[in-house]
Parts: sequence; structure tokens; C-alpha cells
Amino acid sequence: MSVRSMTEGGSGTRWGLVGVLTGVVAISLLHYLTHASHEHWHVIYQRLYYIPILVGAVMFGVRGGLAVATLTAVTYLPHILLQWQHDPLYRSSQLAEIVLFLIFGAVSGLLIDRVNRERERNRKTAEQLANANEELRSTFQRLRLLDRLSALGALSAGIAHEIRNPLGGVSGAVEILESMTGPDDQRHEFVGIVKKEIARISTIVSRQLDLVQTNPPDPAPCDVVHVVESVIALVRKQAEGQGVAVELHVGSGVPVIEADEQGLRQAILNLLLNAVQAMPQGGSVTVSVQAKSGRVSVIFEDRGPGLSDEALQRAFDPFYSTKREGVGLGLSIAFQIIDQQGGDLRVVNRTHGGARFTLEIPEKVPPAAAPANASDTRAST
Repeated sequence: MSVRSMTEGGSGTRWGLVGVLTGVVAISLLHYLTHASHEHWHVIYQRLYYIPILVGAVMFGVRGGLAVATLTAVTYLPHILLQWQHDPLYRSSQLAEIVLFLIFGAVSGLLIDRVNRERERNRKTAEQLANANEELRSTFQRLRLLDRLSALGALSAGIAHEIRNPLGGVSGAVEILESMTGPDDQRHEFVGIVKKEIARISTIVSRQLDLVQTNPPDPAPCDVVHVVESVIALVRKQAEGQGVAVELHVGSGVPVIEADEQGLRQAILNLLLNAVQAMPQGGSVTVSVQAKSGRVSVIFEDRGPGLSDEALQRAFDPFYSTKREGVGLGLSIAFQIIDQQGGDLRVVNRTHGGARFTLEIPEKVPPAAAPANASDTRAST
């Protein structure tokens, strides 16, 4: 093992290398400075060589153990040959000890390398288990959310159906009352209020039915960029009324995919309306369309106040809303639509304020003819 490779681990490794080299040199000096008549001291010094050899093996594995053992042999061998010529038997035992140094360095290094490999294997296994547990937890939460959507949807569908029938009768009666009162009649104003509230109730009922009566996906070639542009055009007037600018950024190579265009349009509309409504005092929304790894992403970034921890956890729960007049169904419907098409919908807070909703849907049809200027940037206010 080269000195360079030994020192690549940083300052701690370099100091360890210095310590090992210093130990070998110091022990060798003790041998050379101690008279041959003090044989017991030489035996002790000889055993001390095993310490730096072991440290080298621990720090650098089998190559480190062998390198330090070889260095020990090189520094110790002249002492054996020069100072123990008068005792061939003792000299032979010292030469055999050098062989043991090499064996000890190799075996120690091999064992340390094996321990390190096992440790690395265990670390990777632990990471894989942690990732698997996280995926399992995420899947469980997703299934629980879908189960709640199904249960609440079935219940609300029955209630909504029962409400819609008498609501039609009430609406007809109110229209008759309205025709019986003139514009100057004070009762005409009250009738108008009743009509407005009936329309609001009817909207809520329709949205409840939409939640559970989502049609199965009908995949067909779908231009995601065109869908996003049409939704932005639809929302432009409302955004202008709130002083919100909507910017569209289209990445290069966004393909035509196979998806249910009507469902995708509804999901994108719900997400864009949510982003616009998050900034009642005005601001800007950035919509980005990207393609990567066989999936198309539509990202909505607003500059609103962001979401609380509870809102991040419950953003896609049905009937959960942080808005005063919100019903809490828009994001739930979007989540259900995208899930039915094999996609994913996530939300996080942006670092500099606001929220980021990411809609991902898989490609099912290879790209047809991508427009030449697909990487342009369009803005609408």
C-alpha cells in the first residue's frame, strides 16, 4: 500500500500513519542502542513490533498490515545480521520472528477487511430496510387516504343525492316567489339571497358527487403542455382579479403521453385554482412542465404563506380546508384523479415561502413530434 493511498483518509489518517512509522522507528532504535548482552530487553522490544503492525492493519486493512510488517522487517533485519552473529540459534529465531511479523500483518489485515466489509454490508442493509419501511409507511398512508375517500365518498354521495331532489323543488318555489315580487319590493332582495345560497348548496352537492363519481380513466394521446395552457387561459380572469400573475415554464422534450385528458385537465385546474387562492393579496404562480425518467411533471409554485405541518399532512384529505369559504374537495378530487391514472401528487413548502405541488404522471406513449421551441417560457397575468 502506498503512502499516498494511506493518507487519503484525511488528517486523522495521516496522524495515524505518522504514529505507526514513529513506533516502528522508535522500537528499532531501542534495538540498535541496546547492547546484545541485554537479551531480555531485545525480546520485549521484539514483541512491541506487533503493536504498530496491528494498528496498520486496523487502519489500512491487509495492505496496511503487510506494509508495516515489511517496514518492520527492513529496519529490524540489519540489527539481526550485524549484532547476533555470535549466536546463530538466536539469530535464526529472530529471522523466524520476521516471518511471523508478515503473517501477523496479513492475517490481521484480512480479518479487519472482513469486519469492514460486513459492517458496510450491514450499513447498506440497514439503509435498504429504512427505505423499505419509509415506502411501506408512505404506501400505508396512501391506502388509508384512498380508503377514507371511498368511505366518505359513499356516505356523502347518498346524502348529496337526497339533498339534490328537494333542493330542486325549493329552487323552483323560490323562482315563483321571485316572479311575484318586483325589484322595488324588499322581499325581492331576500329572495335573491335565498337563490344565492341555494346555488351555493347546489355547487357543494355537485362537488361531493364529483368526488365519488369520478369516471374511470379513458387513456388517449394527450398533450400536457396544451392542457396546461388551456387551463391557465381559463383561470386568467380570476387570477387578474386577485392581482396574481401566472408564469408557465416548459422544459425541453415534453412528450405527448397517454392519459385521460379530461381528468388531467380537472386535476390541473384544481391545483392552479388552489395556488391562486393561496394569495388573496396578489403575487405570482409559477407552473413548470418537465419530462424526466419516463414521467411528466407539472409543478405549481405559489408565493403565499405556505402550509402548516397539519395542512401538509392533510392537504389531500376530503373536506379539509384552510380557507374560510373552502369546501376541501378540490385537492382530494385532484389526488383521486391522478392516482387512478397511476400518477402521484405531492406537496412541500418552498424554502423562501409558499407551497409547491408536484403532479407526476407516467408516459404511456413514446414522444410524437415535440415542438421545436418547447423550452420557451410563457407568462400570463
